Amino acid sequence: MAKRTDDIYEDGIGRTSIFDAEPPAEADLWFLAPPPEDSAPTDMPWPMAARQASLDPDLWRDAEARCYRGLLDAAQAVARFGERLRRCPEGAVRRIALRSVAAALHGEGTWLPPEQIALYQVLRIGADDSARDLARAGWAVRRLCGGAGAPGPLDGLHGFLGRDTVQNPQAPPGEDRPVGAELDLLGDRWAAAVAALADLHPLTRAAYGFAVWRGEALTPWDDLLEPAVAAMLVGAGGLAPFLPLAVGHRLDRGALAPGPEAVQARLAQFLAAAEAGALAALRDLARLIDWAARAGAATADLSGKTPPALIDALTRFPVVSAELVAETAGCSRPAARRNLALFTRCGLIREITGQDRYRFWTVAA
Repeated sequence: MAKRTDDIYEDGIGRTSIFDAEPPAEADLWFLAPPPEDSAPTDMPWPMAARQASLDPDLWRDAEARCYRGLLDAAQAVARFGERLRRCPEGAVRRIALRSVAAALHGEGTWLPPEQIALYQVLRIGADDSARDLARAGWAVRRLCGGAGAPGPLDGLHGFLGRDTVQNPQAPPGEDRPVGAELDLLGDRWAAAVAALADLHPLTRAAYGFAVWRGEALTPWDDLLEPAVAAMLVGAGGLAPFLPLAVGHRLDRGALAPGPEAVQARLAQFLAAAEAGALAALRDLARLIDWAARAGAATADLSGKTPPALIDALTRFPVVSAELVAETAGCSRPAARRNLALFTRCGLIREITGQDRYRFWTVAA
């Protein structure tokens, strides 16, 4: 029996069942974008989102004008933080740096207390499963406390990041980072982008530099520490050594959405995080100044170099142990334990572990 002509598809293939649907007309495929005439077979069949739209410098200039109130509040808080830091003991900047690095890591989902970072830096104490994050935290603290001679992010990313000139073959999968000439090229492009906004406030330039860093993929997308440290150094603008951060406040959220409203929201969030971090640091420094004055008066009649060194160690680190005091003060462990016991009896410090071994102390502020 001959096959009916209405059972034949246009390409000559017959239907296999009476329940087969009619082939859809090409005009009904509304969800498919028409391919351009000069497209290649390997090209994607859909248009790509314009990610760079959020990195337009003019959008950030307009956003600064719209966020002037938040910019003023954040700049005042940072200036007050820098001024109070100058009246604090010399080691106070390290204490704030430890807290800020811990807050930056918390923003990417890594929780390392400041005291754990401090113990790793001085005594190399840390669990194997967190050794990589502790090493990253140690790098961040060194950059924030480096002073005038430390390599800054605008001076070249090789020195700032401390990366090798070749890719590490043992790097975890999915963590390819630019190195060598690629890093130099991206670093120069990033520094030029930040310098192009020289007419704006350092806080705005820092927020823009943070967005460009993420857009240029200088680090993996889930790694916030390196761009955060760069933004903390750029945004200080000479008012303070760096921008402090507080736990619960991130410098950005979400993807690089295009449009002026998205840029304004990103800048407003950056300014809010800078203000919150500066205010939290001001509270910590106020308590630390009062404690240092009380500790100096209570131990003024004590002889030796260990009591002043112990006060300095307690202002630099959130917690101390006998080993850490002996390392930083240059004394023996028995002398460190005697002074810790003396400070405890005077009500200046308190022991926080409640055990007989591996004990740690913090200021009773």
